[in-house]
Amino acid sequence: MQSAGHGFIENMSTLLEHSPSLVRMNWTDGPATWKQLRHLSNLGYKPDHHLTKSEASDLICRLEGKERKPQKAATLVEAGVTATASSGAYQFRVNAEKARDTLAQDEHGQPQDSQHRLGSAIAKRQEFWLDTCCDVAQMHVGSKQVLDLYRKYGCLFHTPTHCQVQEVLDALDSAMPLWDRDHPHLFYETLGLNFPELLRRR
Repeated sequence: MQSAGHGFIENMSTLLEHSPSLVRMNWTDGPATWKQLRHLSNLGYKPDHHLTKSEASDLICRLEGKERKPQKAATLVEAGVTATASSGAYQFRVNAEKARDTLAQDEHGQPQDSQHRLGSAIAKRQEFWLDTCCDVAQMHVGSKQVLDLYRKYGCLFHTPTHCQVQEVLDALDSAMPLWDRDHPHLFYETLGLNFPELLRRR
């Protein structure tokens, strides 16, 4: 475990040294996506200038008022609760996309309910990835996948913010449709490249 973690840090350092252009990738300075702008509109925000992806992500986090509260009892997580299809990384993404589609189609129904479901789906997805970078006592999602990702990759990082997590998710979602199903390690590679200050130096 220690050798694998040490190798991961070395690989990240090599990437940062030989590919400095990957740090703070240009996608954060690109124009906000239509999904971000639609979500901001649903949250009641009307921008008065063109937003970048990074600005839109920060605004969404602030408007949603995300605040992470530590979980007091983590005994279930320590015991190794088995993962289910409904709690996997890819399923959280599917749930968020379904909620976005429902909101887009809900022009004459109950938009407030749809907005609430979308906000909840996004929050749960962020929470999943945050948990993979948390100490066990701070985890919210008790699943085998969270523990496996934490032990293999997440333990090498300090806990990111909701905004940092969302920036990584936005970048990977736009670049690779099935990354969280087939290549979840890309979350940590992208996190380390864009936020090297989160890497635990050993």
